[in-house]
Amino acid sequence: MNRNDDSDARPGGSRPHPPHSETAAAAREWALQERAREDERRGAPMSEDEPRLAQYRLLSRALRAPPMEPIPYGFAEQVARRAQAAAEAGDGIERWLQRLLLLGLAVAGASLIAGGASEWLPGVDAALRRLPSGIVSWGALAGACCLLSWGWSALARAAGLEPGASARAA
Repeated sequence: MNRNDDSDARPGGSRPHPPHSETAAAAREWALQERAREDERRGAPMSEDEPRLAQYRLLSRALRAPPMEPIPYGFAEQVARRAQAAAEAGDGIERWLQRLLLLGLAVAGASLIAGGASEWLPGVDAALRRLPSGIVSWGALAGACCLLSWGWSALARAAGLEPGASARAA
């Protein structure tokens, strides 16, 4: 089948011959395809009696239709820019929501700690008094080191000085 409407115009007006095949089924399929092409060219109404013929007619119609318009130059770049802009806008909103939720969690935790301090603080104080004298100061020093390290890392990340910060942001 050809895309042109003058697909029947062959040299000498001859029709194509079916492919050389030993099977009668291949000859029947060839005849069905030719009939579908002819029916489609004539604009004959489609019948539901022969579904295989209807399939070949749809195929013939699709092959006669003009090809789709090509996509414009730079289409992939335009789509990539739009996707990147949408992702960046969504990331900003997510970051603010995460900060808001973290702040809410910190406030809720602080209020629970402060509200029940009269009940649990004497127990913690008694447990700390039973520990050896130097262990509390070493624990406080370890906690201060962790906070200082995490704080420094957060500052470096915020300033863009941490190696690999741009790779994680993407």
